[in-house]
Amino acid sequence: MSDVLRLDRVTAGYAGIPALRELDLHLGEGEVLAVLGPNGAGKTTALLTAAGVIRPMVGTVTAFGRPLRGRLEQNARGGLILVPDTRGVFHSLSVRENLALARGWRSSLGHALDLFPALKPLMSRRCGQLSGGEQQMLAIAKALACQPRVLLIDEMSMGLAPIAVQALLPGIRALADRLGVGVVLVEQHIDLALSVADRAMVLHHGRVVLTGSAAELRADRRGVAEAYFGTAPAPGAGHAGPRPPLRTDK
Repeated sequence: MSDVLRLDRVTAGYAGIPALRELDLHLGEGEVLAVLGPNGAGKTTALLTAAGVIRPMVGTVTAFGRPLRGRLEQNARGGLILVPDTRGVFHSLSVRENLALARGWRSSLGHALDLFPALKPLMSRRCGQLSGGEQQMLAIAKALACQPRVLLIDEMSMGLAPIAVQALLPGIRALADRLGVGVVLVEQHIDLALSVADRAMVLHHGRVVLTGSAAELRADRRGVAEAYFGTAPAPGAGHAGPRPPLRTDK
């Protein structure tokens, strides 16, 4: 599987202050990578750097085998699409009008509505009249209409009930399995993210503290909780009880 996105030893932040330190991230075609961690862990900074919104202080970002040099709009035209935590939809426009703003929307509309069929009867409804879950479906469908090769989704579950998030998960998995889109899913809800991901990493204070397959992390709830809350032992330190081997940042 070839990488469609790579961040190599990336340090990035704001006003010269790092929020992300020495991040290594790779994403294959048709793969879903969950990026987990508490508020302030550096998750959104990682996405913004991957999308070209923030320039790395140190390290390199590579998309589709080429160094990332363009701005957000240029990178989006090349197939690297960011869905921000604000969803990026226009409340005064209908669902159809929101989709029509996306490049290539007519050719991709069928895929979008197949993955999110709940939008089909809502095409004429104004976005501001949709539920939070329906707005998030629209945001992802709009991104899909831009014909992405990589989709970066920031806090898909923000402001949504778990049942609304669960309705979105099959569409995310289908993006990867049916369309070959690589997906980076930034999340705070561990169980929901791991249920749809192939691999996952946990960030804490801007560093990767735990990474492995989604199955490994699901089987090691204590290890994930320790990494998430910053109570994990230093790499190489002992711990009580058996745990599956997971790679930790050194």
